[in-house]
Amino acid sequence: MKLDVHDAKILEILQKDARTSLKNLAEEAKLTPPTVSARMNSLEEIGIIRGYRVDIPPDALGQRVMFFVLKAKPADLEEASEALAKISLVREVHLASGGRIVAVAVLRDTSDQERLTNEIAGIPTIQEYDSYSVIRSKKRNSWAIIAEGAEVSLSCYYCKKPIQGTPYKIRLGGRDHYLCCPICEKAYREKYSKLEAGAKKKPSKA
Repeated sequence: MKLDVHDAKILEILQKDARTSLKNLAEEAKLTPPTVSARMNSLEEIGIIRGYRVDIPPDALGQRVMFFVLKAKPADLEEASEALAKISLVREVHLASGGRIVAVAVLRDTSDQERLTNEIAGIPTIQEYDSYSVIRSKKRNSWAIIAEGAEVSLSCYYCKKPIQGTPYKIRLGGRDHYLCCPICEKAYREKYSKLEAGAKKKPSKA
Protein backbone atom coordinates (compact mmCIF):
# COMPACT_ATOMS: atom_id res chain seq x y z
CA MET A 1 0.00 0.00 0.00
CA LYS A 2 1.43 3.35 -1.05
CA LEU A 3 0.60 7.00 -0.46
CA ASP A 4 -1.06 8.60 -3.45
CA VAL A 5 -0.47 12.21 -4.50
CA HIS A 6 -3.52 13.51 -2.60
CA ASP A 7 -2.73 11.80 0.71
CA ALA A 8 0.89 12.95 0.43
CA LYS A 9 -0.23 16.55 -0.11
CA ILE A 10 -2.63 16.44 2.86
CA LEU A 11 0.11 15.06 5.13
CA GLU A 12 2.65 17.58 3.89
CA ILE A 13 0.29 20.49 4.70
CA LEU A 14 -0.67 19.10 8.13
CA GLN A 15 2.96 18.43 9.02
CA LYS A 16 3.73 22.12 8.47
CA ASP A 17 0.63 23.37 10.31
CA ALA A 18 -1.77 20.97 12.01
CA ARG A 19 -4.16 23.88 12.66
CA THR A 20 -4.84 24.36 8.95
CA SER A 21 -8.59 24.53 8.36
CA LEU A 22 -10.39 21.88 6.35
CA LYS A 23 -11.29 24.54 3.78
CA ASN A 24 -7.65 25.57 3.28
CA LEU A 25 -6.56 21.92 3.17
CA ALA A 26 -9.09 21.23 0.43
CA GLU A 27 -7.99 24.27 -1.58
CA GLU A 28 -4.29 23.42 -1.40
CA ALA A 29 -4.85 19.71 -2.09
CA LYS A 30 -7.32 20.55 -4.90
CA LEU A 31 -10.02 18.36 -3.36
CA THR A 32 -13.43 18.96 -1.82
CA PRO A 33 -13.68 19.34 1.99
CA PRO A 34 -15.70 16.08 2.38
CA THR A 35 -13.04 14.19 0.39
CA VAL A 36 -10.23 15.64 2.52
CA SER A 37 -12.15 14.75 5.70
CA ALA A 38 -12.68 11.16 4.51
CA ARG A 39 -9.00 10.79 3.59
CA MET A 40 -7.89 12.17 6.95
CA ASN A 41 -10.18 9.70 8.75
CA SER A 42 -8.67 6.87 6.72
CA LEU A 43 -5.12 8.03 7.50
CA GLU A 44 -6.04 8.13 11.19
CA GLU A 45 -7.53 4.63 11.10
CA ILE A 46 -4.40 3.04 9.63
CA GLY A 47 -2.15 4.87 12.10
CA ILE A 48 -0.38 7.30 9.77
CA ILE A 49 -1.93 10.28 11.54
CA ARG A 50 -1.65 9.63 15.27
CA GLY A 51 -2.70 13.03 16.55
CA TYR A 52 -2.66 16.78 16.10
CA ARG A 53 -0.28 18.22 18.65
CA VAL A 54 1.11 21.58 19.71
CA ASP A 55 4.92 21.67 19.34
CA ILE A 56 6.37 23.28 22.48
CA PRO A 57 10.19 23.40 22.65
CA PRO A 58 11.31 22.50 26.21
CA ASP A 59 13.81 25.38 26.39
CA ALA A 60 10.93 27.84 25.96
CA LEU A 61 9.78 26.67 29.39
CA GLY A 62 13.28 26.69 30.90
CA GLN A 63 13.61 22.92 30.67
CA ARG A 64 16.64 20.84 29.66
CA VAL A 65 16.77 17.95 27.21
CA MET A 66 19.01 14.94 27.77
CA PHE A 67 19.82 12.01 25.50
CA PHE A 68 20.65 8.59 26.93
CA VAL A 69 22.32 5.64 25.23
CA LEU A 70 21.70 2.60 27.42
CA LYS A 71 22.99 -0.94 27.11
CA ALA A 72 21.11 -4.14 27.89
CA LYS A 73 21.44 -7.80 26.93
CA PRO A 74 19.52 -8.62 23.71
CA ALA A 75 17.13 -10.82 25.69
CA ASP A 76 16.42 -7.93 28.09
CA LEU A 77 15.89 -5.13 25.58
CA GLU A 78 12.09 -5.28 25.58
CA GLU A 79 11.84 -5.41 29.37
CA ALA A 80 14.36 -2.60 29.84
CA SER A 81 12.76 -0.34 27.22
CA GLU A 82 9.29 -0.87 28.68
CA ALA A 83 10.58 0.03 32.16
CA LEU A 84 12.17 3.19 30.75
CA ALA A 85 8.96 4.14 28.97
CA LYS A 86 7.11 4.14 32.29
CA ILE A 87 9.32 6.94 33.66
CA SER A 88 7.37 10.20 33.25
CA LEU A 89 10.49 12.32 32.62
CA VAL A 90 11.44 10.08 29.68
CA ARG A 91 9.69 11.40 26.56
CA GLU A 92 10.97 8.98 23.90
CA VAL A 93 12.38 5.44 23.92
CA HIS A 94 13.89 3.75 20.86
CA LEU A 95 15.37 0.28 20.49
CA ALA A 96 18.63 0.49 18.55
CA SER A 97 21.16 -1.94 17.11
CA GLY A 98 23.95 -3.44 19.17
CA GLY A 99 21.83 -4.04 22.28
CA ARG A 100 21.33 -0.32 22.79
CA ILE A 101 18.34 1.79 23.80
CA VAL A 102 18.18 5.48 22.93
CA ALA A 103 16.02 7.59 25.23
CA VAL A 104 15.17 11.28 25.43
CA ALA A 105 14.30 12.90 28.75
CA VAL A 106 13.21 16.41 29.70
CA LEU A 107 14.28 17.86 33.05
CA ARG A 108 12.84 20.87 34.85
CA ASP A 109 15.55 21.22 37.51
CA THR A 110 18.42 19.40 39.26
CA SER A 111 16.02 17.41 41.43
CA ASP A 112 14.53 15.91 38.25
CA GLN A 113 18.00 14.77 37.16
CA GLU A 114 18.61 13.07 40.51
CA ARG A 115 15.20 11.42 40.39
CA LEU A 116 15.77 10.21 36.82
CA THR A 117 19.22 8.82 37.67
CA ASN A 118 17.74 6.89 40.59
CA GLU A 119 14.88 5.51 38.49
CA ILE A 120 17.25 4.32 35.75
CA ALA A 121 19.53 2.75 38.37
CA GLY A 122 16.47 0.87 39.64
CA ILE A 123 16.03 -0.98 36.32
CA PRO A 124 18.09 -4.18 36.81
CA THR A 125 18.18 -5.12 33.11
CA ILE A 126 20.09 -1.95 32.17
CA GLN A 127 23.81 -2.71 32.32
CA GLU A 128 25.26 0.75 31.73
CA TYR A 129 24.52 4.03 30.01
CA ASP A 130 25.94 7.31 28.76
CA SER A 131 24.07 10.60 29.01
CA TYR A 132 24.37 13.83 27.04
CA SER A 133 22.82 17.23 27.75
CA VAL A 134 21.54 19.23 24.79
CA ILE A 135 23.23 22.63 24.81
CA ARG A 136 21.48 24.06 21.77
CA SER A 137 19.20 22.65 19.07
CA LYS A 138 20.17 23.60 15.51
CA LYS A 139 17.39 21.74 13.72
CA ARG A 140 14.21 20.07 14.92
CA ASN A 141 11.79 18.90 12.22
CA SER A 142 9.10 16.25 12.14
CA TRP A 143 10.71 12.88 11.50
CA ALA A 144 8.59 11.50 8.67
CA ILE A 145 9.54 12.50 5.11
CA ILE A 146 6.34 12.83 3.10
CA ALA A 147 6.46 11.76 -0.54
CA GLU A 148 4.04 10.39 -3.10
CA GLY A 149 4.51 6.64 -3.48
CA ALA A 150 5.93 6.16 0.02
CA GLU A 151 5.28 2.62 1.24
CA VAL A 152 2.77 2.55 4.10
CA SER A 153 3.68 0.14 6.89
CA LEU A 154 0.53 -1.48 8.30
CA SER A 155 0.16 -3.85 11.23
CA CYS A 156 -2.43 -6.61 11.28
CA TYR A 157 -5.41 -5.63 13.44
CA TYR A 158 -5.52 -9.18 14.83
CA CYS A 159 -1.99 -10.56 15.31
CA LYS A 160 -0.33 -7.08 15.39
CA LYS A 161 2.49 -8.24 13.09
CA PRO A 162 3.65 -6.10 10.12
CA ILE A 163 1.61 -6.81 7.00
CA GLN A 164 3.73 -8.06 4.10
CA GLY A 165 2.32 -7.37 0.65
CA THR A 166 -1.28 -6.38 -0.03
CA PRO A 167 -3.41 -6.27 3.14
CA TYR A 168 -6.82 -7.91 3.49
CA LYS A 169 -9.20 -4.98 3.97
CA ILE A 170 -12.63 -5.49 5.52
CA ARG A 171 -15.31 -2.98 6.44
CA LEU A 172 -16.75 -3.32 9.95
CA GLY A 173 -18.66 -0.76 11.99
CA GLY A 174 -18.25 1.87 9.30
CA ARG A 175 -14.44 1.61 9.37
CA ASP A 176 -11.75 -0.16 7.35
CA HIS A 177 -9.82 -2.89 9.17
CA TYR A 178 -6.58 -4.40 7.84
CA LEU A 179 -5.47 -8.02 8.26
CA CYS A 180 -2.41 -9.91 7.09
CA CYS A 181 -3.96 -13.21 5.97
CA PRO A 182 -7.25 -15.13 5.63
CA ILE A 183 -6.69 -16.84 9.00
CA CYS A 184 -6.40 -13.53 10.84
CA GLU A 185 -9.32 -12.13 8.85
CA LYS A 186 -11.58 -14.98 9.97
CA ALA A 187 -10.43 -14.80 13.59
CA TYR A 188 -10.82 -11.00 13.63
CA ARG A 189 -14.37 -11.18 12.22
CA GLU A 190 -15.29 -13.70 14.94
CA LYS A 191 -13.71 -11.54 17.66
CA TYR A 192 -15.44 -8.42 16.34
CA SER A 193 -18.81 -10.20 16.20
CA LYS A 194 -18.46 -11.34 19.82
CA LEU A 195 -17.54 -7.85 20.99
CA GLU A 196 -20.43 -6.38 19.03
CA ALA A 197 -22.86 -8.94 20.47
CA GLY A 198 -21.59 -8.25 23.99
CA ALA A 199 -22.05 -4.51 23.53
CA LYS A 200 -25.67 -5.03 22.42
CA LYS A 201 -26.44 -7.10 25.52
CA LYS A 202 -25.32 -4.37 27.95
CA PRO A 203 -28.34 -2.69 29.54
CA SER A 204 -28.67 0.99 28.66
CA LYS A 205 -28.36 3.51 31.48
CA ALA A 206 -31.55 5.25 32.54
